[in-house]
Amino acid sequence: MTEYVRTTIKLREDVYQTLKKEAGAKNLSEKINELLIKMLYKEKKSLFGTMPETGLSDLRDHEDRL
Repeated sequence: MTEYVRTTIKLREDVYQTLKKEAGAKNLSEKINELLIKMLYKEKKSLFGTMPETGLSDLRDHEDRL
């Protein structure tokens, strides 16, 4: 079970109204937690597998370079 800490945050009025409209007045904390988790724990992008695969036809013998 997740433990919660009570705190106070200051929101701009337009941000508050948007959150309230999107999540409802009683679910503001859950929506804010969801948004913060998405922003703070972004999945790191890896470059693994980004190069296109090549075949053996591209390989040359060292004698070809002479």
